[in-house]
Amino acid sequence: MNRWLKRQWLGLVCGLICAVLASPLVSPVFGLSVSIGEDGIQASVLHQPPYNLTGRKIAIGQVEIGRPALFGLDKAGATNRAVRPNRLFFRDSQAESDTLVDRHAASVASVMISQDKTLTGVAPDAVLYAAAIGLEDRSEQPEECLALQTLAMQNGGDLRAINYSFGESLDRDPRPNAVLDGNALLTQCVDWSARVHDVLHVVAGNQDRGASPFRLTPLMGW
Repeated sequence: MNRWLKRQWLGLVCGLICAVLASPLVSPVFGLSVSIGEDGIQASVLHQPPYNLTGRKIAIGQVEIGRPALFGLDKAGATNRAVRPNRLFFRDSQAESDTLVDRHAASVASVMISQDKTLTGVAPDAVLYAAAIGLEDRSEQPEECLALQTLAMQNGGDLRAINYSFGESLDRDPRPNAVLDGNALLTQCVDWSARVHDVLHVVAGNQDRGASPFRLTPLMGW
């Protein structure tokens, strides 16, 4: 399968992850079963010949406020050994043990790469790089941009897609009288990275005055 078709599949995978986990009422197990089942992309079919779409030899990324746990690094990683990210970051630095571990990030990672026999992720053989942004009193857009740039340069510069799953109110945009005009720092950073790094950035939702942290909103003007 050529690179273009694989990118389209990755877009479908990550877009479905966004849709399934957009609601705070969706549990990780229910979200995963919907994603891979008949109401989703029927991943069990796609994993089999002639498709063989398991994410093998494909690297993908995840940007969140927190990050999934990793067995051997975090205590929480011992409870979910079926999800094994390849490398974890805090913005542009290596993640420290038991810091910024987040249940939502773990849920998203499960949908992406879980190797559990009964709840298999949509791309169980993919290599996942995940970056946590952390929380600041001000806008985190510079940190978000730093995190996505760090991920885009992993795997020898061959990271195919980055999934975003967090919300940020427009009130936190540092620009005077900020509006959804496509000029927010993160929007510009995503546009730049898509062109320079040849990465598919998968984002969904809306940034607005009442944006909830469960909404998926790095669009900022798209």
